[in-house]
Amino acid sequence: MSKRNNLKVWCAAWMAVMVLVLAGCGGNKAASGNGDKSDKPILIGMSTEATGDNAMNSINLYQGVQIAVDQINAKGGLHGRTVELVVRDTEQNPTRGISIIRDFGQKEGVLGAVGGFYSTVMLAQSPIIMEEKFPFVVATSNVPASVESGMPWTFGVRMNANITAQYALQFINKYFATDKIAILHENGGYGKGAAAAMTKALEEKGLKPVAVESFDNAKDKDMTAQVNHAKEAGAKVIYLFGQGAGNGYVLQAMDKLGWKVPIVGENGMANKGVQEVGQQLAEGTYAIQTANFNVDQTREPAAAFLKDFTAKFGHIPTTFASAAQGYDGAMMLFQAIERTELTGNLKKDREAVKNTLETNLGPYSGVIKDWDQAFTKDNHDAIDVHSYLMSVWKDGKLVVSDKQ
Repeated sequence: MSKRNNLKVWCAAWMAVMVLVLAGCGGNKAASGNGDKSDKPILIGMSTEATGDNAMNSINLYQGVQIAVDQINAKGGLHGRTVELVVRDTEQNPTRGISIIRDFGQKEGVLGAVGGFYSTVMLAQSPIIMEEKFPFVVATSNVPASVESGMPWTFGVRMNANITAQYALQFINKYFATDKIAILHENGGYGKGAAAAMTKALEEKGLKPVAVESFDNAKDKDMTAQVNHAKEAGAKVIYLFGQGAGNGYVLQAMDKLGWKVPIVGENGMANKGVQEVGQQLAEGTYAIQTANFNVDQTREPAAAFLKDFTAKFGHIPTTFASAAQGYDGAMMLFQAIERTELTGNLKKDREAVKNTLETNLGPYSGVIKDWDQAFTKDNHDAIDVHSYLMSVWKDGKLVVSDKQ
């Protein structure tokens, strides 16, 4: 069986699992209560993309969160109560995403939530989270506005596009000694956010990208025109923000034109679709991550996470950052809940958990790194430039780069 068919079978199996999870969560309303001190489960919402072309990354996010739930429940839960996920599939649809947040806030009675992979959906959900007033950990969506810009109820354990651009620019200057950067990006929230962030980072240094080209990640397979524009503009590095296969088609176009320059991306470059489409052309391309599970884990929390993940799912995460950020984001939320005295009044308890996240989360040792205090009232993004780990494709595996 080919690698592509294996991937299809794997994704199909996980979509089936997610469908069962979604169906199973529908009957939990009787157990939701108001976050009281009874033995009813503490409900945590999870908004993700179980279907669509982002399913693989979203499944990794879900799996990371599930390991956190399993570990917490194995230790007796929170305040002596089990934690239960209420999982909902946005289907990459912003309207459905908004409806899910309304349901979390008004019908499901969740104390908090985790999710946010597909940036276009997350942008639509963010103001609704503010209206519904419950803490939501954004574990993957890179768009700064989903957490910044007066969004008091969202907390980012994600690679904020602005911070990622600063890290990438430092990396490019250090190792490639150039400022001639072309930005190629998918035309959704993920790619647009990355393009705007890198443009801003360059402008702050009195520079600008030599070219900015977009593509439809779901439809476009011939990227020759976009790549040729970047080549003719004199680009020495490509900052590439598509998803998986879309990035692979960019690699094919570069090969067609006989043009090879360094490529730096993020989660989209870590997606195995890059390998499926680009194949050997992916060799040597860079993917900014916050974790890498193809190496021995030297930190105890990361080693424990990987052990539990592999035991439960039978393999290591396939998108490292999504799994690690999902786990750490969920654990931060759980630690905040444990540090909060719940009153039984859901509105007050949500506010109290939010305040704990901002002021009293305390030290947390995670998969990604150790934090003294991940959030403050003025900063809701836990990931900074010191949280990143540059990875590179080598012999068909995403490994830690010797360039950091």
